Amino acid sequence: MSTTLEQVEKTAQLSKNNQMSLMIFQVQFPKPDYEPPYYGMNVFKVREVLEGRSYDVAPMPDHNPLVEGMIELRGVYLPVIDLPKWMSFDMTEEEREKSIIIVADFSNNFIGLRVSHIHGVEEKNWSDIHPAGNYNVDVNSNQIVNHTYLENSETLCFILDIEKLLIEAMPAVAEKIFASAKTVENTDVHFNDEMYQKTILFAEDSKSIQKYMTMVFSQLKLKCKGFDDGRQLLDYIDGLESLEDISMVFTDLEMPVASGHTVIKTLKANSRTSGLPIIVHTSMTSENNSREVLGMGADYFIGKVDTDLIIETIQKVEGSYIEPSIESVG
Repeated sequence: MSTTLEQVEKTAQLSKNNQMSLMIFQVQFPKPDYEPPYYGMNVFKVREVLEGRSYDVAPMPDHNPLVEGMIELRGVYLPVIDLPKWMSFDMTEEEREKSIIIVADFSNNFIGLRVSHIHGVEEKNWSDIHPAGNYNVDVNSNQIVNHTYLENSETLCFILDIEKLLIEAMPAVAEKIFASAKTVENTDVHFNDEMYQKTILFAEDSKSIQKYMTMVFSQLKLKCKGFDDGRQLLDYIDGLESLEDISMVFTDLEMPVASGHTVIKTLKANSRTSGLPIIVHTSMTSENNSREVLGMGADYFIGKVDTDLIIETIQKVEGSYIEPSIESVG
């Protein structure tokens, strides 16, 4: 499950231009009188595409109904999530034989997603990715985070809230994540007065992760303000008379309108904002991705959702505030 150098270079170039490659798929098979909706996922999260019939799914004891079981891929066992079932669609045994399993990487968690058909890969500008709305089609808008359109078409393509899927399909993992956020206030973590007076800004399009991050910051008794995409964050910062009250910026990478790459480039290119510490908080956690965004000017890179690492990174930012004052006293 490795990423080729060619893929890395292409993805890096697209990111720098505020673009992405979107793998487009369907979770239902077409019928004579019905064309199923299209869905998309960032290609950089995709590790492999498998023929469903080639892999036996071994049942798991006491598993969530959304998890079909495990498959073995070159000695590695992966859970397979029944994406149609999550979306309230039925797939017959015959359709399962013809189905595809997308092997994807989310914060170093490798999972299989069962879908019916791969439509193809299209390159998109992040400005062409729009926040979810109300759609007059057979989709659950609560499962959708963004949308775009198929190339040279008015056909909608929906981008799923994969974090929400993982939380619902693997409740034990979700319970551990949110429990770690809830117990933060019981830890012996303290910051200087300056940190408590300043505000953390964060951009994140997943409502589930927004809830998690707000919980972590609140438990730490740190002020925070969240935004649904990078453009909202940048517009807010641009409208501030002073940045004295901003301690740092957390940003996701995959967001509509303006991606995290755009956030990094914009803030670091402006002398007024270049000193703001930027922490990338993403499920795209490959070493190559980390190297790319740090090379663009981000100060820290952490995977979703690691509470201890978030706290550790905030402490590092706090240290960068403290050290200059110590040196000046000396």
